[in-house]
Amino acid sequence: MDKGRIKIIVDCHFHVDETMLTLEKMIEGMDKNYVTKTALIAPMNETMFEVDSNFQHNLQRLFRFLILYTPQIGFKIYDGLVKDGYMKLYGNSYKIFTKPSNDIVAAAIDRFPDRFLGWAAVNPMIPESVDEVELYLNKPGFIGVKAHPFMHAYSIKALSPVAAMCESNGIPMIIHLSSELDSYKYLPENYPKLKLIYAHAGIPFWKKLWKYVRDKPNVFIDTSSDYINPAIVKQAVESLGYRKILYGCDGPYGMKKFNKYDYSTKKNWIDTLQISDNQKEFILGKNFLGLIKIL
Repeated sequence: MDKGRIKIIVDCHFHVDETMLTLEKMIEGMDKNYVTKTALIAPMNETMFEVDSNFQHNLQRLFRFLILYTPQIGFKIYDGLVKDGYMKLYGNSYKIFTKPSNDIVAAAIDRFPDRFLGWAAVNPMIPESVDEVELYLNKPGFIGVKAHPFMHAYSIKALSPVAAMCESNGIPMIIHLSSELDSYKYLPENYPKLKLIYAHAGIPFWKKLWKYVRDKPNVFIDTSSDYINPAIVKQAVESLGYRKILYGCDGPYGMKKFNKYDYSTKKNWIDTLQISDNQKEFILGKNFLGLIKIL
């Protein structure tokens, strides 16, 4: 891709956790890969470095295959990743943070307001978490709401009050879905004007979700996370078209060593697509900028 043609690149999905990646190192990686701004999310769980092993990579490939082609088995594996308030990966357990620390995101924006935007994360099972969402949305740089039915283990219907608020104010929501049956249909059908992003290409539904949201003008997916890979991104773009796809990384998760995050991997998933530079420009920033109220 001709880097000179890209006006602005925005990563729509990245967690701030300086026990894994400092803000300065984050900006260094952004600069190296021409990323103008990053939309930050509070950390979802405690420090979680991965092991670089063939065994782990093979498990990831098997998981993707099962989700795509044998979902009844894939969903059981997916559900098993979260148990009793812990994220369980490759024999290790990581405590999930029940109440999101949006103050960490606010502090990062205060330090680098020209580089960072913020999602106000919410857990609707905690009343004070819901109460504080609007507080953070009134702070400079915050652009929408992040919800995690998967890690926080609740039905999609619990998001109704927050979704109604977002819809009425033109604020986007980004959601990491659980495997609750047809949960990806609930918000678009009940809040048709809600700007909605399904994280990680719509895991765990993927192809069924893509087919469903194809004609939903306010519903998008992002390309973040090691849950997916270049082939899934390619299939999503072919299924949905470039105007429904948003670039994101989901870092610092996937890191193997402190301050050693590789931005180029996820960005190359977009750079290597066999589409025009103009279409890539929409995925890398224009689509997301069209959803938010600032810039």
